[in-house]
Amino acid sequence: MRNRQITRSTVFSFLLLCLLFTLPASSHDPITTSVTFNKEVIRILQRNCLGCHAPGKIKNDIPLTTYEEARPWAKAIKEEVLEKRMPPYQAMIGYGEFQNPYMLPKRDLELLISWVEGGAPRGDAKELPKELVPAANWSFGTPELNLQPDEMVTIPAGEGLYEACVKLPTTFKQDQWARAIEFIPGQASSVLGAEFYLQKQCGGNCSGGEKIGEWVPGQATTMLPDNTGILLPANGCLTMKIQYRKGEQEIKDHSILGVYRAKDQVTQQAQRVMIKPLPRTVPAGAKLQRVKASYVVQDNAQAVSIRPLLFPLAKSIEATAFYPDGTVEVLIAAKEYRHTWQPSYFYKRPVRLPAKTRIEVTAYFDNSDQNPNLSDDPKPKKIGDPLIELTLAKPGSTKSSTARN
Repeated sequence: MRNRQITRSTVFSFLLLCLLFTLPASSHDPITTSVTFNKEVIRILQRNCLGCHAPGKIKNDIPLTTYEEARPWAKAIKEEVLEKRMPPYQAMIGYGEFQNPYMLPKRDLELLISWVEGGAPRGDAKELPKELVPAANWSFGTPELNLQPDEMVTIPAGEGLYEACVKLPTTFKQDQWARAIEFIPGQASSVLGAEFYLQKQCGGNCSGGEKIGEWVPGQATTMLPDNTGILLPANGCLTMKIQYRKGEQEIKDHSILGVYRAKDQVTQQAQRVMIKPLPRTVPAGAKLQRVKASYVVQDNAQAVSIRPLLFPLAKSIEATAFYPDGTVEVLIAAKEYRHTWQPSYFYKRPVRLPAKTRIEVTAYFDNSDQNPNLSDDPKPKKIGDPLIELTLAKPGSTKSSTARN
C-alpha cells in the first residue's frame, strides 16, 4: 500500500512555502507601479480573501491581513489568481448567472497583477482601512430569531476531523416563514463546514428531517427571493451538523444560528431537491467514469440556488435543464472540481422551470492513481449520494423531495 496522503491543499501549501524562500526582498525590487498594498490591495483582500486568510479563520496558516504577512506571498498570489484557483471559484463562466460567483472582478485581478509585477510596494499608512478584519456580524442586521445551544461543543485534541450534532429547539408557538438562515462559527479557525436540518422534534439522527441550508467558510448569506420562504413549524427543532478540524489542544466552540423572518406574504415555499444516481460502483483504475442522474419537475417551480456535491473522486459536473418546449439550458458546469469547498450558488434571477422540465446531471469520476485526492491505492468505490442539491421555490409546496435515478 502506497502512502499517497498528499492532497491538493498540501501540495499548494508546500509550493507556497518554496516560493516564500525564493522571493527577493521587497527592498531590492524596483517599484514600477502606483498600486500599493495599503490603498488598493488590502481592500481587494478584504472583499475576497480575509474571510478565510486571517487570524482566527480557517486558513490562519496563510494570513494576508498586513503587508508583512502578504508581501512574502506576492508571487504565489499572482499565480493562484491567474490560474483561478483562488478565490476557489468552480462554476464555469457562461453557465448560469449567480449572485455570489466567488471570483475576482476583472479590475481587482488587474490591480493585483500590477502590484506584484510592479514590486509589491507598501504605500502610505494613512491609506489603510480603519478596520482590517471586520468582526463576525450578522449580514442583514440582528435576526428576529437567534438560536444558541445551551452548552459549548467540546472538540477533543488530536488529528483529523470531528463532527458534532447540535439541537436547537424552536420555541415559537406558530409556524414561521424564514427568508434566510445565517450561521456564525464560534471557533472559525476550526469549523470546516455545517449543515442545517429541520426536524419535528429534537431527537433522533443528526441529518434526519429536511435539509434547509449549509455553511462553508467564505460563503455569503443570501436572502431568498421576495415572497419565498422556508417553513419552520412551531415547536420544532433546527439541527446543526458541524464538522471541525481538530487541533493540538481541546477546543470549545459556541456556534450560533440566526433566522431572518419573511416580512411579506409568502406565496412560494423553498425546498431542497437532492438529485442522486442509482447506487453503483466506480471500478478501481477508472480515470473518467461517467455517472448520470435526473429529476423531473412535476409542477411549475423556480430554481433559486444550486450546489454541486461531489467528493474525492470528482473531476467535473454539469446540470442541464431540458424544457418541455424543446429548449435546453445549462444550469451549472464545473471542471477540475474541488470537493473540499462546496458552496451553494444563488441565481441572480430565479430560473423558471415549467412542469415536466427534466434536469439531467452528468458527473465524471477519477478513481485512478493519478487522482491526488485519493489517500491510498484506488479501490472499487460505491457511490449513490447526491450529485446536486437544487433549491426550488414552489407555490404552495409543503414537502421536501428526493430524486434518484
